[in-house]
Amino acid sequence: MVGGAGGKMGSQICKSVMKEDGFELVAAVDINGVSNTIDGIEIKDAGKIKEIFRDLRPDVYVDFTTPAATIRNMTVAVDEGVKNLVIGTTGFSNDQEKEIKQIVADKVTAVISPNFSIGVNVFWQIIEEAAKYLNGYDVEILEIHHRYKKDSPSGTANKAYKIICDVVGEKVKKYGREGFSERDDEIGIHSVRLGDVVGDHTVFFGGDGERLEITHRAHSREAFASGVIRSIYWLFETERGKKIYSMADVLGL
Repeated sequence: MVGGAGGKMGSQICKSVMKEDGFELVAAVDINGVSNTIDGIEIKDAGKIKEIFRDLRPDVYVDFTTPAATIRNMTVAVDEGVKNLVIGTTGFSNDQEKEIKQIVADKVTAVISPNFSIGVNVFWQIIEEAAKYLNGYDVEILEIHHRYKKDSPSGTANKAYKIICDVVGEKVKKYGREGFSERDDEIGIHSVRLGDVVGDHTVFFGGDGERLEITHRAHSREAFASGVIRSIYWLFETERGKKIYSMADVLGL
């Protein structure tokens, strides 16, 4: 069952699930109700999600919605006995992240990631290694997405920032720049919104006389959907503990 099916990412996941042997899309739900279909599958009204969970009893619930909607949907899913969650929503506040941990808390198995692309997860590993050797270099993060993306910076950029801080120590997060001031002990994060860009992320490490740029570009949403499919398979490969896992766990990174 997929929540947020009316969105670009949710729609792609539904299509990928329907193509996968051994998978069945039991329901596609969205807050905008039943005004659309996906390859002939009617999108159900998310306002009735409790009844949908109760009637269909899905093995896995996948959610790509908004932070508030995700928390509400997760809560209902757990209450209705769903055992496996795959969450790709981004933009959670610190308080919301704590609430998610409480919802999962030894009740369900969940794979939660701000980006399910296999390439992006390798990208995160690479920048972690680079940060170990380039401590003291200036760091900037640039992310580019389509005009309709609601949250900024992207979850991928925010995770890149956290990964680097875990290596080199906490840095001030600077959103763009203006005025007259020199660079401080900071990491700049810059968000660009234009056209139909699926998602570009670059981390810059700059030192005296050189610059290293590490970039990941997504050419289609199939890159993210394939990671979701892989996560679902992983959930059923063997018995998993009831807790939150990441794509790094899924990929064995």
